[in-house]
Amino acid sequence: MLSESVKDCIRALIYLALNQDKEYISVKEIAVKLNLPFFFLAKNIQKLVKEGILDSYRGPKGGITFKKPLNEIRILDIIKSIDGDSLFRKCILGFEECSDDNPCAIHQRWVPEREHLKELFSQSLQDIVNDIKVGKVKNIKL
Repeated sequence: MLSESVKDCIRALIYLALNQDKEYISVKEIAVKLNLPFFFLAKNIQKLVKEGILDSYRGPKGGITFKKPLNEIRILDIIKSIDGDSLFRKCILGFEECSDDNPCAIHQRWVPEREHLKELFSQSLQDIVNDIKVGKVKNIKL
């Protein structure tokens, strides 16, 4: 459901959030620590910079940092920045004409699930970091 690019960016932002003791963290460091392809991650990080989620600084001590507070960055924002919002507004079967007035075979079942996903992905990055810090999340590979 989520693209590899989105999953990689979510993991990268969690890593960044948990390592905020540094002013900037290089994309290369994140890619190495998380075993992610550097060039793909760098390309997607630039999308997050363009969307105003991250700030970047070039140079030997450069890297990325958050432009917004963690409680203002929702997982939904990351998904929309990388893949757009088609998951939350288009037909799950890909029909152009699917709507409440002209539903596809699973439209009536998909719409409530789509709304549930929006709610699920509305949690903030701060919520996730808090869960990690208090031990609610056990299986995190960062």
